[in-house]
Amino acid sequence: MGLEAAARRLVTYHEHIPGLLQTVDYARAVISAYPGFTSAADIDRRVEHRMKRQAIVHRKTNPVALEVLLHESALHRVVGNPRVMAAQLRHLAEVSKLSNVTVRAHPYSAGLAWGMPHGSFTILEFDLIAGEGSVEPPVVFIEGGPTQDVYLEKPDDVRLYSEYASAIRSAALEDKPTRDLVRRVTKEFEYGQH
Repeated sequence: MGLEAAARRLVTYHEHIPGLLQTVDYARAVISAYPGFTSAADIDRRVEHRMKRQAIVHRKTNPVALEVLLHESALHRVVGNPRVMAAQLRHLAEVSKLSNVTVRAHPYSAGLAWGMPHGSFTILEFDLIAGEGSVEPPVVFIEGGPTQDVYLEKPDDVRLYSEYASAIRSAALEDKPTRDLVRRVTKEFEYGQH
């Protein structure tokens, strides 16, 4: 959370709605599905923590620039139930209108970037370090899920993931077509067609 809050820009690829854009109910469904989190109090604490993390997107001073590259499957995969999904997708469409947020769908029709399946990753970029005039180097974060999280700091690793993000971005829909797709899938959930 500390690195995320210090970042000036985040470029993230996900096959589910990322935590920074999740609604409470979607977050609860994701967290509750993890076998290790069975206590209601623990789940509540984790959901609250996830909601607090979202302040970096909405803060008035220097909100983080957030570029979300989202695989189309994230829009169709039912998390919770159709009601939770419809609310989540409405929220995603609204948040994508913020000036500091870009959401672009990587459609099924684009196939696999670089011809391989990929998991979620986030590239964190930082501002100048106050008083030093130097920039903290970018870092790649790979969420571990059931294993440990991984942070990649070597310039070659960061460059590789930056190129990967660029390949996904080049095949992704632009902002407005993405929002149109999100709204279309939202209606499918609302009207029981999904």
